[in-house]
Amino acid sequence: MDLILTSQDDAASLNIREKLLAMDGWKKIGMFQNFPVYRNEKYYLVHLKIQKIYAENIDEHIRERLGIEFNNIIVASKHRSAAEIKSLTVHPIGNWGPARFGGREHTVVHTNPHLMTQALRILKKNNTLSEFSVSFEATHHGPYLETPTFFIEIGSNEEEWCNDKAGEILAKTILELEERKYMPALGIGGGHYVPRITDVALEYRISFGHMIPSYAVEYIDESVVKMACEKSDNCRHAYIHRKGLKSEQKKKVIGILEKLGIEVINSKNLEKL
Repeated sequence: MDLILTSQDDAASLNIREKLLAMDGWKKIGMFQNFPVYRNEKYYLVHLKIQKIYAENIDEHIRERLGIEFNNIIVASKHRSAAEIKSLTVHPIGNWGPARFGGREHTVVHTNPHLMTQALRILKKNNTLSEFSVSFEATHHGPYLETPTFFIEIGSNEEEWCNDKAGEILAKTILELEERKYMPALGIGGGHYVPRITDVALEYRISFGHMIPSYAVEYIDESVVKMACEKSDNCRHAYIHRKGLKSEQKKKVIGILEKLGIEVINSKNLEKL
């Protein structure tokens, strides 16, 4: 069983929750934070009062309060962008540098690369909204959890968050999701939406875990990259978007990976889907 988290403060989260409950046979099994808890054959569905990115250790609280067990957490959420790009996104969580939006500084959370990358692929398959892009986002924000977690989001403003079709696409994607195991790897380089890493995930047999954008390279060191590998199914490979890094950034990244014995791969090393 896995856990889906939604929250009351988030219009997109409420949208996705409503569509999930309308799509499948759910059974009420209890209460959490004064909201009903549901389950179906694959998932528990838990709704929060508090902001998800600040819900530190909520996995532990849910287990203690409800007496349930789950292997992964999928967080249905809104995505906010100053550019107001219409988007459907997937990303792991944690902070390469300071913890400005929940979580712990210089700490990433376990993710399931196989489940998360498959979520991106199914989201791409299910997307019928031509004006919405589908992509990964780099690792960012909280909360800190011990359970493998990723966010799946609608962006980027109130109109998109409440878009019924977008909510249906994300709900359908979550319900269809099945883990597909390929070689786990870190993704490194590029902007926040890591476009090259997204393209590689959609074309090749690879499972991306944590993703380090170019703007976060200044924060990383050997210890945090080692942690990112361990929390990405103990991956021993990394894909670098070389054009997305400056020469000094590439030198730093490759030096860290060599010290850790992490093999750098490119698309020539990968089988197509």
